[in-house]
Amino acid sequence: MISMKQILTLAIAGLLTACTSQISINDVLPQQELDRTIYLRGDFTLWDAEPQYQFAPVGPALYQAEVKFSTPGKVYEFKIADVDFSEGYNCGYSDAQPAGQSLTLGQPAVADCNTIYNYFSFTPAIKGTYIVSIDYSDYDKPQVTITKK
Repeated sequence: MISMKQILTLAIAGLLTACTSQISINDVLPQQELDRTIYLRGDFTLWDAEPQYQFAPVGPALYQAEVKFSTPGKVYEFKIADVDFSEGYNCGYSDAQPAGQSLTLGQPAVADCNTIYNYFSFTPAIKGTYIVSIDYSDYDKPQVTITKK
């Protein structure tokens, strides 16, 4: 029969072992991999899915594409979508987003990937290359961010 002292010793040893185990970032973040290719599609591509605007994985649940905006002050419109603008892969702004369709440099915005008409817009202050990111860490509320390269 196991004594109370032995039970406590086993419990403490178990706790100490648990405290020393390492947790990696991959244990915390979901490993959401898309089952198809997605593209940055907008007025600058005539809304076509073009290979140079294909999103590439850059981290767990994080995808990025580059785009050159050559006209400062122009409003560029775009979505993130697969070839067919399929349900679940047709991402524009979320109606729940208080700022609406306009993206602000460096500020994440929640996307709705089941929208038909809601496209994002961005007005660059200077011409150059920008990176559009979509983060699927919360698959139900992916976040889109635009940054200057």
